[in-house]
Amino acid sequence: MIFEVRHGPRRRSLGLTVDRSGELVVHAPVATLEPELRTWVTSKLLWVHQKLAQKREMVRDVHPPEFVSGESIFYLGRSYRLRIVDKARAPLRFDGEWFELRRGATPKAAQHFQRWFMDEGTAWLRSRSAELERLSGQASSKVIVRDLGFRWGSCGKHRTLYFNWRLLQLPVKVIDYVVLHEQVHLLHHNHSKQFWKAMDSVLPDWPVRKQELERDWGRFARFALATPPSEAAGNGGIASTSKVSRR
Repeated sequence: MIFEVRHGPRRRSLGLTVDRSGELVVHAPVATLEPELRTWVTSKLLWVHQKLAQKREMVRDVHPPEFVSGESIFYLGRSYRLRIVDKARAPLRFDGEWFELRRGATPKAAQHFQRWFMDEGTAWLRSRSAELERLSGQASSKVIVRDLGFRWGSCGKHRTLYFNWRLLQLPVKVIDYVVLHEQVHLLHHNHSKQFWKAMDSVLPDWPVRKQELERDWGRFARFALATPPSEAAGNGGIASTSKVSRR
């Protein structure tokens, strides 16, 4: 199984994630030696196979929109209908009740929707994040919306928070969980006992919201990922590539 290693100067422990391309990424402290990494990843193989299987199943359940009149598009957990129009000033617009897509823009409809969600999501999430700071007590320096693949959010350097544009399709209560989760990471950089204790304090029902996120994301986030998770065929050995991560 092939994995990429990202060394972070703030890392204090080893961690595993699935990157936007569907590949395994090992996050490690700078001084971690390769033999230690190989031994640790080998001990996690069962967990890795289970997670990759779950990711494949999640992608299989996602049915991208067909971008025809009457199609359902989710925004903040609510379903809105799509209307194809012959003439429009912009390729895509939302009037609060309908999404209107210019007929000539349908070949690139997915890109237009992604750009719309990223633009609208940036403004909406910045405002929402500022409101939720009163609960977490942690202020971010910047909120950025981009394509994060399988990740809903991440906490970067200089107190920057990153969120997946697909997040804007989910119900607000679920979005709030993701935002607060990342805000708490501004204080606790890993999933330690202190982190979950802080989550219990700022959002007591976070387990319910997390469960809703994992259960329903295929229903709401209907824009499929470009690259599904994959496993490298082989004899069970492990290979790695190394990359220094500054985040």
